Amino acid sequence: MKRFPFVLTFVALLAFLVLTGLGVWQVRRLAWKENLLARVATLRGAPPQPLETVLARARGGEDVAYHRVSVRCANPDGQTPVIFLYGIHDGQVAWRALDVCRLTAGPADAILIDRGVVTQFTGAPGPAATMLPPPGQIVGVLRSFGAKPLIGPVEATRTGGPRLFQALEGQAVADLLRSKGATRPAALFLAVESESPAIPGLAPEALPEDIPNNHFAYALTWFALAAVLAWFYGALLLRRLRSS
Repeated sequence: MKRFPFVLTFVALLAFLVLTGLGVWQVRRLAWKENLLARVATLRGAPPQPLETVLARARGGEDVAYHRVSVRCANPDGQTPVIFLYGIHDGQVAWRALDVCRLTAGPADAILIDRGVVTQFTGAPGPAATMLPPPGQIVGVLRSFGAKPLIGPVEATRTGGPRLFQALEGQAVADLLRSKGATRPAALFLAVESESPAIPGLAPEALPEDIPNNHFAYALTWFALAAVLAWFYGALLLRRLRSS
């Protein structure tokens, strides 16, 4: 009589648990994404609130990501060099202009702002050093920082070139703001929707036009793979037992 395949059963069970776990995770991500899309739909037409007030609520523990805010930056006059963020826009490589918005009130004294795509460098492998006037009156959307890139450092500045970032990671941004003189950097960044006065050559994009929501399909895929694995292994085990 053939021995019961304990090792193979353990491996199959482990794979089944992993697949169903991924399915459950995608179901939870679906609920999170639907909540996010509802918030985004609401904020698109919501009047902007003062940035200092919203940051104070965030300090109290409220989740204020994707809130629409307004602020007048207290930057000194004079052009400053652009810090660039790598991205994709309309299927092409794009370089977004980052800057520091100085604050005179509220719990933070500076916040990083994403001023939008520098259109002259769209599709270019790298941007050239560029100067822009300081930010003035801004309406935008507060966003949370992301994770470190899977490959390469957060900052990928080339020798002699402008500062280049691959991602907006919280600690790297805090260090950047402190290097610019901030002592209380904001724990979010501000994606600019509009500036007054408007800056030629900049295309602000506070939110993408279409935020994908494929988590339901992903969940079905993982659950289907788990079901196929269970059926295949059950049939294999039944055949083995019948032939013993």
